[in-house]
Amino acid sequence: EGLWLRWPLKSSLSTSMGFFPSQPVPWVPFFSLASLWILLWLLRPGQLLPTPFPTQPELANNPSAEERWNPSRNAITASPLPPSAKRSLHPRPLPWLADSYHAGLSAAERRRVQKRFMSGQLRVVVATVAFGMGLDKADVRGVVHYNMPKDLESYVQEIGRAGRDGAAAHCHLFLDPEGGDLHELRRHIHGDSVDIVAITRLVQRVFVPCKCPFQPIPCLLQEEVEENRTRQSRPRVCYKHERAIPIQPTVEALDLREEAIETLLCYLELHPQHWLELLPPTYSSCRLQCYGGPRQLRDVARSSPPVAVFLARERLAGKDHVHSSSVEFDVVSLSDAMGWEVVLVKRALRQLQWDPRNGKSGVLVEFGDLSFHLRVYGDLSAEELDSVCDFLHQRVVAREKVALGQLRACFQAFQSVAFQTYGPHPVDEEERRSSHLKALLSDYFEKERVERGREEEEEDEGLRGLRDWESQIRADIRHFLDIRRDEKFTGRAVARIFHGIGSPCFPAQVYGRDRRFWRRYLCVDFHYLARMATEEILATR
Repeated sequence: EGLWLRWPLKSSLSTSMGFFPSQPVPWVPFFSLASLWILLWLLRPGQLLPTPFPTQPELANNPSAEERWNPSRNAITASPLPPSAKRSLHPRPLPWLADSYHAGLSAAERRRVQKRFMSGQLRVVVATVAFGMGLDKADVRGVVHYNMPKDLESYVQEIGRAGRDGAAAHCHLFLDPEGGDLHELRRHIHGDSVDIVAITRLVQRVFVPCKCPFQPIPCLLQEEVEENRTRQSRPRVCYKHERAIPIQPTVEALDLREEAIETLLCYLELHPQHWLELLPPTYSSCRLQCYGGPRQLRDVARSSPPVAVFLARERLAGKDHVHSSSVEFDVVSLSDAMGWEVVLVKRALRQLQWDPRNGKSGVLVEFGDLSFHLRVYGDLSAEELDSVCDFLHQRVVAREKVALGQLRACFQAFQSVAFQTYGPHPVDEEERRSSHLKALLSDYFEKERVERGREEEEEDEGLRGLRDWESQIRADIRHFLDIRRDEKFTGRAVARIFHGIGSPCFPAQVYGRDRRFWRRYLCVDFHYLARMATEEILATR
């Protein structure tokens, strides 16, 4: 038997599922957790739990002791000793009662901890979300949350790891009465948001205007184009072009993480208009070096269609490579102009490095710049581009509102049943609050998902009071901008720094060192802070 302390985990909840079930496992609602006692306690930051963790002799003398706490760790609950320890009057000391499991450990160490916990030798594991991914242990006697999860869906999934054998199990959660967990989780939600300026720049990089003249549609594409026309308001001049957007320069230019950019591209791919088709990432740039000089480059062009097409396009653009021995070009753009697949163009270029008769040919071909690979329209009108930007912005805002609404519902439910102190309480009162929380979970999950997702976050009374601090906040923003005059900030970038949110252009490793500003106004509404920062930036220009 053991206890599992962990952070949120995204997984299905079932009393009989393994990590990789052979058959689809249906969702088991919260009432399958009837054997669980769910208790919440208010615990302020830095407040220690009074009773020390029981020693080995104490557990041997009193194996029925259930809940003891260790002030030196997050939160630890002791479950009964293993049967092997109960059978012996002088039990053999266990090497460890508790251990940790997180991504910072080596793979061998993580396997060792998990194996000992699954076999019952290790009774308590303090772990992050990574531990629960492969956990299928029926006799977990408790789950302790030191912090609040981000939503009730995650919480139900996490406590479902306890009591799978049908025996009683306890689930404890410590809640910051001042809303510290709420502010911290809001920070993560706002860290994934995107403003309209970044969206517009991304759309401009994706939908580059093409030069396709109006021409008859090839017979092979006739049926597919007709299908597209039925979904679109106007016929397209061109079908689609392959484009490559280098990942790292785009991340730096938009100040967005790669995952956020890819999410926006997926939204466009799933749009009813199918604005683009997202292909696997590829290396888009090619550097061709001829050690034999310009003459060898001309000889290569005679035998290689991709090189010949590139040099011909360069001459049409007014660029001459007569005296050049090396060239660099976009492979994806070249393959699109030739009508070839990117794989075939790269294969033809790699073959230039070898001579069938002499081995190495003296030509070096290198590929670089990992890029997003897209197949996208190039004839979008200004109205269509505006509609694309509006669609992406609405999706981002809606996703943020859903996450904030779920977080608010989670906090309100926990706050309504939490004990003011963590000391012993009457069993009847604990059972009543546990049942009340289960009823709240029932009401939450019985709602339609759309209704739950549209719950608006109410403005907290404490945040209203912070409006009196506006003059101080603006002064701090001006001070921050004054000491960093050489850097260009947006209002959102300043708000991220004051909330302690790192980004590609403003990493936490650099800006987190200045504690005068980093996380200074975590309790202030993010959008309210970004709006004030934008006003101060415009006032300084």
